[in-house]
Amino acid sequence: MLFLKSMGTLLILFGLVFAVGVAALYAMEAPLWLAIVFAVGMALVQYAISPFILQWILKIRWVPLEQVDGKQAAWLADACRRYKVANPRFGIIEDGNPNAFTFGHYPGNARLVVTRGLLDVCDEREVRAVIAHELGHIVHWDFVVMTIAATVPLVLYMIYRFGIRAGRGSRKSGGYVVLVAIGAFIAYIISQYIVLGLSRLREYYADEFSAQSTGDANSLATGLLKVAYGLARAAKTQQNEQGEREQVSMVAAGGSQMLGIFDPKFGASMALASAGGYSATSDKYAPEVAANAMRWDIFNPWAIICELSSSHPLPAKRIRALGKLAVKQGQRPALEIPDKAPESYWDDFITDALVNYAPLFGLVFGLIVALALGVSAEAWVVGLGAAVAGAGIGMLIKLGFSYPLGRFAGQRVADLVQEIKVSRIRCVPSILSGRIIGRGIPGLYWSEDLVIQDDTGFMTMDYRQPLGALEFLFGLFRAEQFVGQDVRVEGWYRRFPIPYLEIYKVYMPNGDVHTSHNRGVAKFLAAGMTLVGALVFLYGLLVVAGVG
Repeated sequence: MLFLKSMGTLLILFGLVFAVGVAALYAMEAPLWLAIVFAVGMALVQYAISPFILQWILKIRWVPLEQVDGKQAAWLADACRRYKVANPRFGIIEDGNPNAFTFGHYPGNARLVVTRGLLDVCDEREVRAVIAHELGHIVHWDFVVMTIAATVPLVLYMIYRFGIRAGRGSRKSGGYVVLVAIGAFIAYIISQYIVLGLSRLREYYADEFSAQSTGDANSLATGLLKVAYGLARAAKTQQNEQGEREQVSMVAAGGSQMLGIFDPKFGASMALASAGGYSATSDKYAPEVAANAMRWDIFNPWAIICELSSSHPLPAKRIRALGKLAVKQGQRPALEIPDKAPESYWDDFITDALVNYAPLFGLVFGLIVALALGVSAEAWVVGLGAAVAGAGIGMLIKLGFSYPLGRFAGQRVADLVQEIKVSRIRCVPSILSGRIIGRGIPGLYWSEDLVIQDDTGFMTMDYRQPLGALEFLFGLFRAEQFVGQDVRVEGWYRRFPIPYLEIYKVYMPNGDVHTSHNRGVAKFLAAGMTLVGALVFLYGLLVVAGVG
C-alpha cells in the first residue's frame, strides 16, 4: 500500500498536469512532434522532482544507519564499496505498518527508507537480506531503467490521440493515419503490461542480487514471508541490564520510481499471522503455517489477474525462486511451496466474475428485453429505461453478494490470512478485536486506512466512504486519534491479492461507533437507478402504446 498509494498520489498530480497539457496542445492544434516532446518532457520532470515530493509528503526521519545498527551499516558500506556505489541515505518512518522502499535519481543519490513496524519483525540475517535487495535496485540503476520504460506508453498514447485528430483532417491519407493511430493505441495497452512485466523481472534480479551478495537466499525468503504474509511477531524483546523486558528494534529495508521490497497492490494490506504455529524459542513458524499463507497466490485464479497488473511478482513465486537459489548455494530451502491444490477454485472464480460484471450483464439484458418487445429506434426512451433498470438490478446483486450483513463473526488475523476462497468480490464477514498500531500508508499524514493488531498478527483496514473527499478529510483530521486505541471492528475480509479488512463499523473504547457509509450509499444509488429506470421504461411503453 505504501508503494501503490504514494506513487498513486504522484501519478494523480502529474496526471492532472498531463491532462491539462494535452488539452492545451489539442486547442492549439499542435503537431505530433510537439506532443511527443511534451510527453517526454513530462516524464523527465516527474523523474526530476518525484524524490523531493516523496520526501515532502512522507514523514521520514533521516538518520545515519550507524546510529541504528552498526553491523548492518558496516555490511552495507562494504557492499557499496564492492559494487562501486555510494551509500544510500537512510531514513525511518515511525509507523507500526511494516514496509520499506528506496527511491532517487541514480545510485549516487539513492534514499532507503524503512518503517518502525518493519524494524520490529526481522532478525539480523533478514535485515541484511532485505537491505541487499534494495541495494540491488540501486546497483542495477532501476530508477533510470523504469523511468525510461514508463515513457514509452506516454509517447504511444500521444501518437494515438494526435493521430486520430490528424486522420480526421486529412482527406487523402486520413484512413491510413487513423489505422496507425489505432495501432498505436493497441501498442500503448500492450506496452503498459510490458512495463509491469519488466518491473517484475527486475524484482527477481534484485532478489538474486540479495542472495548472491549475502550468500543467504533463505533469509530473504523468510523476510518476504514476514512482510508479505506477516508471519512474525510484532516486536521482539530482550532483557536489559536491570533484568527488565524491553523492545528491540532491528533495522530492515524492504528517480521517480519508488522501489519497495513488496508491492501490496490494489489498496490492500499486509497481514501478520501465527496460526498457532509460532515457536518463541526459534522465532520461526511451522512449515504448514507458511504453506497455508501462500496458498492463495498459488491456487486462486484471481492471483493470475492480480500479478499481470502488479509491479511486483506475487510473494509466493518470489519465495519459490529464492528456494531454487538456496539449493544452488548448497542449502535446503527455508520454505516449501505447495504444488497441488486441495480442490479446484475455478467455479468460485467464475461465480465471482459473473457477480463482478452483473451491472454490465443487467444493462445488456435490459436492452435485449427492449428489443424483444419490438421497440423501434424512435422509442429510444424504452431501451434507455430498460438498460438503466437492468444495470441497477445488477448493482444490487453485486452489492448483496459482496456486502452481506448479519453474519459477522469473531475472527483472528491468523485464521483469515489462510482463506483461499476470497477475492475482491467474495468476502468473509468478520469481527476483529485489537489495537490500531498505525496508518495504511506509513508517514503519509492524510492516509485514511488503518492497521489493526490482534494477538496473532496485524492487518490493514480499508476505510471507504462514498466520496473520496470524505476519505481524505478523515485521514487528514481524524485518523491519527485512532492510533493506539483498542477497538472492535466489523468488516468484510477480502484479498486481491493481499489480505485486508474493509471497514463497516469501528467500536471505540469510549463507546463511540464510527461507520463507513459506502455500502449504504451504494445500495441506495443502485435502488434509485433501478426505480428510475423502471419508471422510464414503463413511461416509454405507455408512449409507444399511445402512438400505436
